[in-house]
Amino acid sequence: MGFKILVNSTFGGGAEIQAALLARALKPDAFLVLDGPPGGVAQPLAQWCSGLPGALKTLLLRHYARRLAAQTGPGDTVLSFMQRSNFVNVLAARSNGHRAVICEVTQPSREFTGLRGKIIKPLISRLYPEAALTLANSKGNARDLEENFGFAPGKIKVIYNACDIAGVRAQAALFPDGTYGEIFKRPVIITSGRLTAAKAHWRLLRIFAEVKKGKPDAALVLLGEGELRQQLLGLCAALGLKAYDAKGAAPMTGKEDVFFAGFQEHPYKFFSRAKVFAFTSLWEGLPNAVIEALACGLPVISSDCRSGPRELLAPGTDFAAAAVMPEETATGLLMPPFKVTPPEFDTETDGREKLWAEKILELLADAPRLAKLRRACEDRAEAFSLPKKTAEWHSLLRGQAT
Repeated sequence: MGFKILVNSTFGGGAEIQAALLARALKPDAFLVLDGPPGGVAQPLAQWCSGLPGALKTLLLRHYARRLAAQTGPGDTVLSFMQRSNFVNVLAARSNGHRAVICEVTQPSREFTGLRGKIIKPLISRLYPEAALTLANSKGNARDLEENFGFAPGKIKVIYNACDIAGVRAQAALFPDGTYGEIFKRPVIITSGRLTAAKAHWRLLRIFAEVKKGKPDAALVLLGEGELRQQLLGLCAALGLKAYDAKGAAPMTGKEDVFFAGFQEHPYKFFSRAKVFAFTSLWEGLPNAVIEALACGLPVISSDCRSGPRELLAPGTDFAAAAVMPEETATGLLMPPFKVTPPEFDTETDGREKLWAEKILELLADAPRLAKLRRACEDRAEAFSLPKKTAEWHSLLRGQAT
């Protein structure tokens, strides 16, 4: 009656971080990754594949599945996260009869486009229904599988992500190193996430350019890496915003407008000193960064995108609703979602972006409101505490995870 957790890799993305956190809490017999170097906490199914592109790794699903099948048997449960790991889990279960429990952590209909979508989407439709149990980390993700991949309504169980609140708050108490500490003497707007099309950082930069007109000393900090870094830096220049690039050669002065701080393993010392967390995503699964911001007592202004933010920030409302005007929540604001478009790096600010700037300026000018929101954020974060979520996972996996 063994129990194992499987994820693509130990790269620090949201799903990988969540899998590692659950591995600590659920104490599986093995924490497996598809590939990677040996000797770490995670055990790789294969080592020589780690340098290959993701598309090629998808063609090697049966190779990974044979490796997983060799390590499991009919009485075992394997819990997997992310599409390739889910495919491998199901394929291995075909041959050895183990219990495949898969978790969808994004919206495949929007996440996968082009050639990648033509490969991934049919595999989801074909393989996911074979799992013994299908989970999603948000109601929105479950809805996506129902509407676009043939799942019957109610078949998918939803369990929200966990957060190590005690660990987050311990890190939040640390002081940012060097010049970063000086930046937070200014009113800082912060965001965290990969610099990709889904996050729409180009909109946040145009919003911030408007904020600067009303709050000249404001600063914007972006935490994360991604393929749009250079285009976003170029947009800063076009908007007249001085930008610091942690990957560039120029040293930080602390007087810049926008700070591309790169990936931070522990962003919480930044979160706890910022004024507002701004989240302009076009779509999400269930954003860990928003949960972590709440745990740090950081008020959130978020696009009411599909899906995740509404479930986190306005849990008493219909998760399928979408704000048509700025919507007050106990922890901040939900804003009308942006139209899903390819990245656009022009400097013209539209009406929706100007509305964001107006609302951010209102927040920055209202210290009592921010203090009230901070307390509510800390309270809301308790719903995602690791002990609470661990108990929920044990309930889902009862008889299999012990």
